[in-house]
Amino acid sequence: MSKNKKLPEQLFNELKPNEVTTEQKRSLKVRIITSIIGVSIVLPCIFLGEIPFLVLIILIGGIGAWELVHCAKKHYNITLYILTIVIVLFLATYPLYRNLIFEFTDFNGTIYSVFNSIYASVFLILIGAILCFSLVLIDKNFEVRDACYIFAFGLILGIGIQCIAFLRYYPLWEYYLSSGEEVLINPSYDYAESASLLILVVAGSLFSDTGAYFTGILFGKNKINERISPKKTWEGFVGGTITSIVFVLTFGLVMAACGHPILKIFDINHWYYLLLLAIVIPLVSSLGDFIFSSIKRYYGVKDFGFILPGHGGILDRIDSVLFSCISSAILITIFNAILNNNWENLFV
Repeated sequence: MSKNKKLPEQLFNELKPNEVTTEQKRSLKVRIITSIIGVSIVLPCIFLGEIPFLVLIILIGGIGAWELVHCAKKHYNITLYILTIVIVLFLATYPLYRNLIFEFTDFNGTIYSVFNSIYASVFLILIGAILCFSLVLIDKNFEVRDACYIFAFGLILGIGIQCIAFLRYYPLWEYYLSSGEEVLINPSYDYAESASLLILVVAGSLFSDTGAYFTGILFGKNKINERISPKKTWEGFVGGTITSIVFVLTFGLVMAACGHPILKIFDINHWYYLLLLAIVIPLVSSLGDFIFSSIKRYYGVKDFGFILPGHGGILDRIDSVLFSCISSAILITIFNAILNNNWENLFV
Protein backbone atom coordinates (compact mmCIF):
# COMPACT_ATOMS: atom_id res chain seq x y z
CA MET A 1 0.00 0.00 0.00
CA SER A 2 2.83 2.38 0.81
CA LYS A 3 4.17 2.02 -2.70
CA ASN A 4 0.75 2.71 -4.19
CA LYS A 5 0.40 5.85 -2.07
CA LYS A 6 3.62 7.22 -3.56
CA LEU A 7 2.41 6.84 -7.13
CA PRO A 8 0.33 10.07 -7.25
CA GLU A 9 3.21 12.01 -5.70
CA GLN A 10 5.66 10.57 -8.22
CA LEU A 11 3.28 11.43 -11.05
CA PHE A 12 2.93 14.99 -9.73
CA ASN A 13 6.71 15.39 -9.58
CA GLU A 14 6.98 14.22 -13.18
CA LEU A 15 4.43 16.77 -14.37
CA LYS A 16 5.55 19.61 -12.10
CA PRO A 17 7.29 22.41 -14.06
CA ASN A 18 11.01 22.83 -13.48
CA GLU A 19 12.22 25.82 -11.50
CA VAL A 20 13.62 28.54 -13.76
CA THR A 21 17.03 29.63 -12.47
CA THR A 22 18.32 33.21 -12.31
CA GLU A 23 20.90 32.39 -14.97
CA GLN A 24 18.19 31.07 -17.30
CA LYS A 25 16.11 34.22 -16.76
CA ARG A 26 19.12 36.45 -17.53
CA SER A 27 19.98 34.41 -20.63
CA LEU A 28 16.36 34.54 -21.79
CA LYS A 29 16.30 38.34 -21.45
CA VAL A 30 19.41 38.73 -23.59
CA ARG A 31 18.03 36.29 -26.17
CA ILE A 32 14.75 38.19 -26.42
CA ILE A 33 16.47 41.58 -26.87
CA THR A 34 18.76 40.17 -29.56
CA SER A 35 15.80 38.51 -31.29
CA ILE A 36 13.83 41.77 -31.37
CA ILE A 37 16.77 43.66 -32.90
CA GLY A 38 17.40 40.85 -35.38
CA VAL A 39 13.76 40.67 -36.47
CA SER A 40 13.63 44.46 -36.93
CA ILE A 41 16.54 44.16 -39.39
CA VAL A 42 15.65 40.93 -41.17
CA LEU A 43 11.88 41.35 -41.65
CA PRO A 44 12.06 44.58 -43.73
CA CYS A 45 14.61 42.93 -46.04
CA ILE A 46 12.34 39.89 -46.42
CA PHE A 47 9.32 42.03 -47.29
CA LEU A 48 11.26 44.27 -49.69
CA GLY A 49 12.74 41.27 -51.53
CA GLU A 50 14.87 41.81 -54.66
CA ILE A 51 18.22 43.57 -53.93
CA PRO A 52 17.77 44.21 -50.15
CA PHE A 53 17.04 40.55 -49.49
CA LEU A 54 19.85 39.37 -51.76
CA VAL A 55 22.31 41.60 -49.88
CA LEU A 56 21.02 40.21 -46.57
CA ILE A 57 21.54 36.55 -47.50
CA ILE A 58 24.98 37.31 -48.98
CA LEU A 59 25.99 38.88 -45.65
CA ILE A 60 24.58 35.89 -43.75
CA GLY A 61 26.38 33.47 -46.06
CA GLY A 62 29.69 35.32 -45.78
CA ILE A 63 29.59 35.55 -41.98
CA GLY A 64 28.46 31.92 -41.74
CA ALA A 65 31.36 30.78 -43.94
CA TRP A 66 33.81 32.64 -41.72
CA GLU A 67 32.28 31.00 -38.63
CA LEU A 68 32.64 27.56 -40.20
CA VAL A 69 36.40 27.97 -40.45
CA HIS A 70 36.78 29.85 -37.16
CA CYS A 71 34.92 27.11 -35.25
CA ALA A 72 37.93 24.78 -35.42
CA LYS A 73 39.95 27.27 -33.28
CA LYS A 74 43.11 26.70 -35.30
CA HIS A 75 45.47 29.20 -36.89
CA TYR A 76 44.56 28.54 -40.49
CA ASN A 77 46.01 30.34 -43.48
CA ILE A 78 43.87 33.34 -44.51
CA THR A 79 43.50 31.66 -47.92
CA LEU A 80 41.18 29.09 -46.38
CA TYR A 81 38.84 31.79 -45.04
CA ILE A 82 38.72 33.56 -48.41
CA LEU A 83 38.25 30.33 -50.38
CA THR A 84 35.43 29.13 -48.10
CA ILE A 85 33.58 32.45 -48.30
CA VAL A 86 33.92 32.60 -52.10
CA ILE A 87 32.73 29.01 -52.64
CA VAL A 88 29.78 29.38 -50.26
CA LEU A 89 28.63 32.65 -51.82
CA PHE A 90 29.08 31.31 -55.34
CA LEU A 91 26.91 28.29 -54.50
CA ALA A 92 24.34 30.54 -52.82
CA THR A 93 24.01 32.90 -55.80
CA TYR A 94 24.77 30.35 -58.54
CA PRO A 95 21.37 30.84 -60.30
CA LEU A 96 22.42 34.43 -61.09
CA TYR A 97 25.75 33.38 -62.64
CA ARG A 98 24.12 30.44 -64.39
CA ASN A 99 21.56 32.74 -65.95
CA LEU A 100 24.11 35.34 -67.03
CA ILE A 101 26.46 32.73 -68.53
CA PHE A 102 24.06 30.25 -70.11
CA GLU A 103 20.61 31.84 -70.31
CA PHE A 104 21.22 35.59 -70.38
CA THR A 105 18.57 36.10 -73.05
CA ASP A 106 15.87 35.11 -70.51
CA PHE A 107 17.01 37.53 -67.82
CA ASN A 108 14.45 40.34 -67.51
CA GLY A 109 16.22 42.34 -64.82
CA THR A 110 14.33 40.85 -61.88
CA ILE A 111 16.07 38.56 -59.43
CA TYR A 112 13.03 36.32 -58.96
CA SER A 113 13.14 35.34 -62.64
CA VAL A 114 16.29 33.27 -62.06
CA PHE A 115 15.46 31.68 -58.69
CA ASN A 116 12.73 29.45 -60.12
CA SER A 117 14.45 26.21 -59.14
CA ILE A 118 17.38 24.84 -57.13
CA TYR A 119 20.67 24.70 -59.00
CA ALA A 120 23.99 23.13 -58.10
CA SER A 121 27.04 23.16 -60.38
CA VAL A 122 28.81 19.79 -60.29
CA PHE A 123 31.85 21.45 -61.88
CA LEU A 124 31.94 24.15 -59.19
CA ILE A 125 31.55 21.59 -56.39
CA LEU A 126 34.40 19.51 -57.87
CA ILE A 127 36.68 22.54 -58.14
CA GLY A 128 35.84 23.53 -54.58
CA ALA A 129 36.68 20.03 -53.33
CA ILE A 130 40.03 20.02 -55.16
CA LEU A 131 40.98 23.46 -53.83
CA CYS A 132 39.85 22.62 -50.30
CA PHE A 133 41.81 19.38 -50.08
CA SER A 134 44.82 20.97 -51.79
CA LEU A 135 45.14 23.30 -48.81
CA VAL A 136 46.05 20.26 -46.72
CA LEU A 137 49.42 20.36 -48.51
CA ILE A 138 49.87 24.10 -47.93
CA ASP A 139 48.70 24.63 -44.34
CA LYS A 140 50.24 22.34 -41.71
CA ASN A 141 47.33 23.02 -39.34
CA PHE A 142 44.76 21.98 -41.94
CA GLU A 143 44.19 18.23 -41.73
CA VAL A 144 42.14 15.92 -43.98
CA ARG A 145 39.33 15.71 -41.40
CA ASP A 146 39.21 19.52 -41.32
CA ALA A 147 38.97 19.56 -45.12
CA CYS A 148 36.06 17.09 -45.01
CA TYR A 149 34.28 19.25 -42.43
CA ILE A 150 34.81 22.55 -44.28
CA PHE A 151 33.80 21.08 -47.63
CA ALA A 152 30.68 19.25 -46.40
CA PHE A 153 29.32 22.07 -44.25
CA GLY A 154 30.31 24.73 -46.77
CA LEU A 155 28.20 22.83 -49.29
CA ILE A 156 25.27 22.69 -46.86
CA LEU A 157 25.59 26.40 -46.10
CA GLY A 158 25.85 27.45 -49.76
CA ILE A 159 22.93 25.32 -50.94
CA GLY A 160 20.96 26.28 -47.85
CA ILE A 161 21.33 30.01 -48.55
CA GLN A 162 20.29 29.40 -52.16
CA CYS A 163 17.18 27.54 -50.93
CA ILE A 164 16.35 30.48 -48.66
CA ALA A 165 16.52 32.73 -51.73
CA PHE A 166 14.38 30.25 -53.68
CA LEU A 167 11.66 30.31 -51.02
CA ARG A 168 11.56 34.13 -51.10
CA TYR A 169 11.66 34.59 -54.88
CA TYR A 170 9.80 31.54 -56.21
CA PRO A 171 6.28 32.80 -55.34
CA LEU A 172 6.98 35.88 -57.49
CA TRP A 173 8.13 33.70 -60.37
CA GLU A 174 4.98 31.59 -60.08
CA TYR A 175 2.78 34.68 -59.90
CA TYR A 176 4.32 36.64 -62.77
CA LEU A 177 6.07 34.23 -65.14
CA SER A 178 4.92 30.62 -64.86
CA SER A 179 1.50 31.18 -66.48
CA GLY A 180 3.08 32.68 -69.60
CA GLU A 181 0.58 35.54 -69.46
CA GLU A 182 1.36 39.16 -68.68
CA VAL A 183 0.22 40.09 -65.16
CA LEU A 184 -0.11 43.64 -63.87
CA ILE A 185 2.43 44.64 -61.22
CA ASN A 186 0.96 44.13 -57.77
CA PRO A 187 3.00 45.89 -55.05
CA SER A 188 0.97 44.34 -52.22
CA TYR A 189 1.86 40.89 -53.54
CA ASP A 190 5.51 41.78 -54.19
CA TYR A 191 6.21 43.19 -50.73
CA ALA A 192 3.87 41.20 -48.49
CA GLU A 193 2.09 38.13 -49.81
CA SER A 194 5.05 36.75 -51.74
CA ALA A 195 7.11 36.73 -48.53
CA SER A 196 4.65 34.38 -46.82
CA LEU A 197 6.34 31.19 -48.08
CA LEU A 198 9.72 32.03 -46.57
CA ILE A 199 8.07 33.32 -43.40
CA LEU A 200 6.10 30.08 -43.12
CA VAL A 201 9.20 27.88 -43.33
CA VAL A 202 11.54 30.04 -41.23
CA ALA A 203 8.91 30.74 -38.57
CA GLY A 204 8.01 27.04 -38.52
CA SER A 205 11.64 26.24 -37.80
CA LEU A 206 11.92 28.97 -35.17
CA PHE A 207 8.68 27.83 -33.53
CA SER A 208 10.22 24.36 -33.31
CA ASP A 209 13.34 25.78 -31.63
CA THR A 210 11.40 28.14 -29.33
CA GLY A 211 8.78 25.55 -28.40
CA ALA A 212 11.50 23.04 -27.62
CA TYR A 213 13.42 25.63 -25.58
CA PHE A 214 10.52 26.62 -23.32
CA THR A 215 9.06 23.11 -23.05
CA GLY A 216 12.51 21.80 -22.20
CA ILE A 217 13.05 24.45 -19.50
CA LEU A 218 9.66 23.84 -17.89
CA PHE A 219 9.15 20.11 -18.33
CA GLY A 220 12.38 18.64 -19.70
CA LYS A 221 13.61 15.64 -17.72
CA ASN A 222 14.63 12.94 -20.21
CA LYS A 223 17.77 13.82 -22.15
CA ILE A 224 17.98 12.89 -25.84
CA ASN A 225 21.75 12.63 -26.15
CA GLU A 226 23.89 14.34 -23.51
CA ARG A 227 27.06 13.61 -25.46
CA ILE A 228 25.95 15.89 -28.30
CA SER A 229 23.60 18.34 -26.61
CA PRO A 230 23.33 18.04 -22.81
CA LYS A 231 20.32 20.37 -22.47
CA LYS A 232 18.00 18.94 -25.13
CA THR A 233 15.21 16.70 -23.88
CA TRP A 234 12.53 14.50 -25.41
CA GLU A 235 9.87 16.67 -23.77
CA GLY A 236 11.35 19.70 -25.51
CA PHE A 237 11.49 17.87 -28.84
CA VAL A 238 7.82 16.86 -28.64
CA GLY A 239 6.76 20.35 -27.52
CA GLY A 240 8.71 22.03 -30.30
CA THR A 241 7.39 19.63 -32.94
CA ILE A 242 3.76 20.14 -31.94
CA THR A 243 4.20 23.94 -31.75
CA SER A 244 5.73 24.05 -35.23
CA ILE A 245 3.14 21.78 -36.85
CA VAL A 246 0.24 23.77 -35.37
CA PHE A 247 1.73 27.07 -36.58
CA VAL A 248 2.53 25.90 -40.13
CA LEU A 249 -0.87 24.26 -40.62
CA THR A 250 -2.79 27.19 -39.15
CA PHE A 251 -0.88 29.81 -41.14
CA GLY A 252 -1.10 27.90 -44.42
CA LEU A 253 -4.75 26.88 -44.13
CA VAL A 254 -5.90 30.35 -43.06
CA MET A 255 -4.13 31.87 -46.08
CA ALA A 256 -5.76 29.29 -48.36
CA ALA A 257 -9.19 29.73 -46.80
CA CYS A 258 -8.93 33.51 -47.39
CA GLY A 259 -8.36 32.87 -51.09
CA HIS A 260 -4.63 33.64 -50.97
CA PRO A 261 -2.81 30.29 -50.85
CA ILE A 262 0.89 30.65 -50.22
CA LEU A 263 1.50 28.68 -53.42
CA LYS A 264 -0.86 27.03 -55.90
CA ILE A 265 0.03 23.63 -54.46
CA PHE A 266 -1.04 24.74 -50.98
CA ASP A 267 -4.69 25.50 -51.73
CA ILE A 268 -7.53 23.91 -49.75
CA ASN A 269 -7.88 21.03 -52.23
CA HIS A 270 -4.25 20.02 -51.69
CA TRP A 271 -4.11 20.45 -47.89
CA TYR A 272 -2.16 17.20 -47.56
CA TYR A 273 0.89 18.82 -49.19
CA LEU A 274 0.85 21.46 -46.46
CA LEU A 275 0.42 18.79 -43.80
CA LEU A 276 3.45 16.89 -45.07
CA LEU A 277 5.50 20.09 -45.11
CA ALA A 278 4.33 20.91 -41.57
CA ILE A 279 5.53 17.51 -40.33
CA VAL A 280 8.88 17.65 -42.11
CA ILE A 281 9.90 21.16 -41.00
CA PRO A 282 10.28 20.50 -37.23
CA LEU A 283 11.86 17.08 -37.80
CA VAL A 284 14.63 18.33 -40.09
CA SER A 285 15.02 21.47 -37.97
CA SER A 286 15.85 19.31 -34.96
CA LEU A 287 18.17 17.19 -37.10
CA GLY A 288 20.04 20.28 -38.30
CA ASP A 289 20.35 21.56 -34.75
CA PHE A 290 21.83 18.25 -33.60
CA ILE A 291 24.24 18.00 -36.54
CA PHE A 292 25.65 21.47 -35.94
CA SER A 293 25.74 20.82 -32.18
CA SER A 294 27.81 17.69 -32.80
CA ILE A 295 30.36 19.80 -34.70
CA LYS A 296 30.62 22.25 -31.78
CA ARG A 297 31.11 19.39 -29.34
CA TYR A 298 33.76 17.83 -31.57
CA TYR A 299 35.77 21.05 -31.69
CA GLY A 300 35.04 21.87 -28.05
CA VAL A 301 33.32 25.23 -28.58
CA LYS A 302 30.09 26.54 -27.09
CA ASP A 303 29.05 28.66 -30.08
CA PHE A 304 30.12 29.14 -33.69
CA GLY A 305 30.47 32.88 -33.19
CA PHE A 306 29.59 35.85 -31.02
CA ILE A 307 27.77 38.29 -33.31
CA LEU A 308 24.36 37.52 -31.73
CA PRO A 309 24.46 37.95 -27.91
CA GLY A 310 22.52 35.20 -26.17
CA HIS A 311 22.42 33.11 -29.35
CA GLY A 312 26.07 32.88 -30.38
CA GLY A 313 26.90 33.23 -34.06
CA ILE A 314 24.93 33.30 -37.29
CA LEU A 315 25.25 29.51 -37.65
CA ASP A 316 23.93 28.97 -34.13
CA ARG A 317 20.74 30.76 -35.17
CA ILE A 318 20.26 29.42 -38.71
CA ASP A 319 21.46 25.82 -38.29
CA SER A 320 17.92 24.44 -38.12
CA VAL A 321 16.65 27.02 -40.64
CA LEU A 322 19.15 25.82 -43.26
CA PHE A 323 17.90 22.24 -43.07
CA SER A 324 14.23 23.21 -43.02
CA CYS A 325 14.69 25.51 -46.04
CA ILE A 326 16.61 22.87 -48.02
CA SER A 327 14.01 20.19 -47.34
CA SER A 328 11.11 22.60 -47.99
CA ALA A 329 12.58 23.74 -51.32
CA ILE A 330 13.03 20.11 -52.39
CA LEU A 331 9.50 19.16 -51.29
CA ILE A 332 7.96 22.14 -53.10
CA THR A 333 9.81 21.19 -56.28
CA ILE A 334 8.56 17.60 -55.99
CA PHE A 335 4.97 18.71 -55.22
CA ASN A 336 4.98 20.96 -58.29
CA ALA A 337 6.33 18.14 -60.43
CA ILE A 338 3.56 15.80 -59.22
CA LEU A 339 0.77 18.35 -59.58
CA ASN A 340 1.84 19.57 -63.04
CA ASN A 341 3.19 16.21 -64.23
CA ASN A 342 6.37 18.04 -65.18
CA TRP A 343 9.61 16.53 -63.88
CA GLU A 344 11.97 18.66 -65.95
CA ASN A 345 12.94 21.15 -63.21
CA LEU A 346 13.43 18.37 -60.67
CA PHE A 347 16.73 17.28 -62.20
CA VAL A 348 18.36 20.58 -63.23
